[in-house]
Amino acid sequence: MKKIVAIILILIISLSACGKVSDNENGVLGKYSESVVGGVWLSFSEINTILKADNIEKEIEAVASNCKNLNIRDVYIHTVSFCDAIYKSEIYPKTQSAKAVDFDVLEKFIDIFHKNDIRVHAWLNPYRVSTSNSEIEKLDEKSIVRQWLSDEDKENDSNVCLYNGIYLNPASEQVRRFITSAITEICENYEVDGIHFDDYFYPTTDIEFDKTSYEEYISGAESPLSLADWRRANVNILISDCYYTVKEIDENIEFSISPAADVKKNYNELYADVEYWIESGYVDSIIPQLYFGFLYPDKEFRFENLLEEWVSLSKKNSEVDLHIGLATYKIGTTSAPDNEEWQEYEDIIARQAELCYNNSFVKGFVLFSYSSVFSNNALNASQMENLKLRLSSFKGAK
Repeated sequence: MKKIVAIILILIISLSACGKVSDNENGVLGKYSESVVGGVWLSFSEINTILKADNIEKEIEAVASNCKNLNIRDVYIHTVSFCDAIYKSEIYPKTQSAKAVDFDVLEKFIDIFHKNDIRVHAWLNPYRVSTSNSEIEKLDEKSIVRQWLSDEDKENDSNVCLYNGIYLNPASEQVRRFITSAITEICENYEVDGIHFDDYFYPTTDIEFDKTSYEEYISGAESPLSLADWRRANVNILISDCYYTVKEIDENIEFSISPAADVKKNYNELYADVEYWIESGYVDSIIPQLYFGFLYPDKEFRFENLLEEWVSLSKKNSEVDLHIGLATYKIGTTSAPDNEEWQEYEDIIARQAELCYNNSFVKGFVLFSYSSVFSNNALNASQMENLKLRLSSFKGAK
């Protein structure tokens, strides 16, 4: 295994594509007889709300029931959002909301969702520690970041980047080992069906973010990569490490990533080389966040145009499934520039879902996020009712 990973790292640093085919032919689809219709993200803020309920188990059961009634078969649970966890971990401190309950939150979610034939994907933000401040003393004493910055070993201080917040340093090998150990902990201790990352990679293009690490890299390289290529290589190494970590434990556990809608922004600003991940087979599923309607002022970002771009990208490796992230959170939005469309039309999500299911290269969709899908707001309810009507015509279509 170590020999394989070493070869992969060399290939990545040289930025050469290897065209690997995924080992996971069917992903987790073989676990249940029904085909996937859709999925939903359950964010950390929504989990915090659930954990404040008088009867938490009953509340989780209601969530599972709602999802099942909408024929949702994949739930992406925000398991690690700010280098803290909703489960019992030897690696992360618990979230404040998880500390307040007397059971393992992730275990409870998995148990209830599986009883309802719903797959559970553990959603992690690998690098993000805090976006609100850089005050290390406010972190939990168990936080690895606090430990690195407060111990006598000054070398491990470079594992952390302080820049309008706190982030793990993507250039650090020790950070990569930390993240893969977290994935190992989840996959070995919980019956998860997937490990999931969203679009949080490098938080800025500013050269000051990781200046020390880049200068150290340059000093030891004969033909150093540019800053942008070096950053992309750092993320690529993490993605390949995570993929092989998951597959070494259980090849049927799905590894998925949900990048931003803008392919160029992913590559140039977040340093997420999604095309390389797809070509190399380092993901089982890619779920771009196509959070735009049909009338967006910039035509390039209108839904059907984005969908076409991502379908074209997904064709580079048929072993990687394409699911589409849909923006239920934008229903009724008052924010420009597309608020008029989202306030006026009651079938945006339904029409987008229909486009997805009429495209043979798209395997499904994922809704962001749970609270907007099952909101009591009249417009949200109308959008979801229209979606249900469309879904009823999709049964057995794929």
